[in-house]
Amino acid sequence: MNIFFGNLPENLRVDKEIENICRKTAEKIGELYDEKESEVSITITNDEEIHKLNKKYRNIDRPTDVLSFAFRETDEDVDNSNLGEIIISCERAKAQAEEYGHSLEREIAFLTAHGMLHLLGYDHIEEADRIEMEAEQRFIMNALNISRDDNAKEAAQNLADENFKSGFVAVIGRPNVGKSTLINSLIGQKIAIMSDKPQTTRNKILCVLTENDAQIIFLDTPGIHKPKHKLGEYMVQAAEGTLKDVDAIFFVVDATETFGAGEKYIIERLQSTNRPVMLLINKIDLLEKTDILPVIEKYKNTYEYSAIIPISAKNNENLDSLLAEAKKYLPKGPMYYPSDMVTDQPERLIAAELIREKALQLTRDEVPHSIAVEVDEMKTRKKGDIYIRATIYVERESQKGIVIGKRGALLKEIGALSRKDIEIMVGAKVYLDLWVKVKKDWRDVEGAIQSFGLGG
Repeated sequence: MNIFFGNLPENLRVDKEIENICRKTAEKIGELYDEKESEVSITITNDEEIHKLNKKYRNIDRPTDVLSFAFRETDEDVDNSNLGEIIISCERAKAQAEEYGHSLEREIAFLTAHGMLHLLGYDHIEEADRIEMEAEQRFIMNALNISRDDNAKEAAQNLADENFKSGFVAVIGRPNVGKSTLINSLIGQKIAIMSDKPQTTRNKILCVLTENDAQIIFLDTPGIHKPKHKLGEYMVQAAEGTLKDVDAIFFVVDATETFGAGEKYIIERLQSTNRPVMLLINKIDLLEKTDILPVIEKYKNTYEYSAIIPISAKNNENLDSLLAEAKKYLPKGPMYYPSDMVTDQPERLIAAELIREKALQLTRDEVPHSIAVEVDEMKTRKKGDIYIRATIYVERESQKGIVIGKRGALLKEIGALSRKDIEIMVGAKVYLDLWVKVKKDWRDVEGAIQSFGLGG
């Protein structure tokens, strides 16, 4: 493969090691995908320059780790030898390698592979495409003998185990029925944020539960509801799109709520799936035992469920039975993720979600739906503590005042509560630097939604 390197800006000093890793990865991909005669340009840049490119070409106002621009045409009369250009921020790659706790070689190789796959036509917008692309990335990393899986031996052992099962389970339901609480209880730690405000979850969050006989990958989705703005539209699309590419579905309902239009709306969408659907009647801890059976009777004829299981996600009631039932519908397969991995979300994104959770819990009226959080900086300092600078975005100046509170009291409380959870996650002392800014009507602005990592 013909590989052309460039720097942006031209006077940027780049370690030769980084170029060598990029070259090795691209050449290996050329061999694996029959592209030995193709050309690719690889530009090494920094966060400032890739931030500009993101803003110019993708309407995303933040730096990312890698960008890809495919040149290949499908027209037979056009020279298809030029695959395109990959742009990698070495500054971002180094920070992520440190944040994730692995080598720079592994991070650069992964980013190069990710970019190359985009040039070859792979994508991760739809769930099925994302799963396929991730499988290709693991294939490439293994071919390079640079696995991102620190438990490769364990994974290989399970590959050989004919009885081991693995699969994907979507968790759907109306807002505020306890989906995130359920995920956190199954995984055993806080990954999905929880709040008494509806529409808390905005992204599909991949959470992984690994047991001796199976690995279940849960997709925690935004609650399905009638959208009122672009953010709402994205949330519903994310939830409904998940149903196409999973092995089973958890449909969570609130035992204390009456069956209504929202449940009917979801059931209508389930009709087009051919996946087993387990109805989980949650919050039974709020009912008398004699009141549970009438709720089951109310639901059992609304759809042909593979199982109906009353649960209390909060109190871990019947969750063992739930997992045993779910495993019946998983195909035999390998361990897709390391056994100690519980989510595919980077620490900085989880930190942002934990901050948003506290802001949701402590604010009122329309402010919760107008809150977004972005971690601008997250780094480990010399003494081993972690510095995090994050911005809480709202849509109105009046909301900014509410979030800050009188003499900054509410913002301090948000910071104190967030810091405790983040310290548990990272296992270190955290210094949290919070700011509040106004981004007017951001929920109706496509670029703003994407800049918060919400729009794909």
